[in-house]
Amino acid sequence: MSKQISVSDEVYRELTEIKGEKSYSEVISGALNMRKEKKGDIETLRKFFGILKGDKKLAELDKIIAEERERNYGRKFDW
Repeated sequence: MSKQISVSDEVYRELTEIKGEKSYSEVISGALNMRKEKKGDIETLRKFFGILKGDKKLAELDKIIAEERERNYGRKFDW
């Protein structure tokens, strides 16, 4: 079943430029699928946020990096 929608002239021009041989439905569907894929990627990344918090090796690495930056730049970095 098809539905009629209204878009601004600017959006219509942009869709027309993008579509080439595709239908408008294919172009819009492709854009929506990319949005879903991107959202899935973000959700996958969120699973790893904070995973290293409290890790002793990470704390040691932070200390080494801070010391190296202090040596290289002459000022202390407190993270």
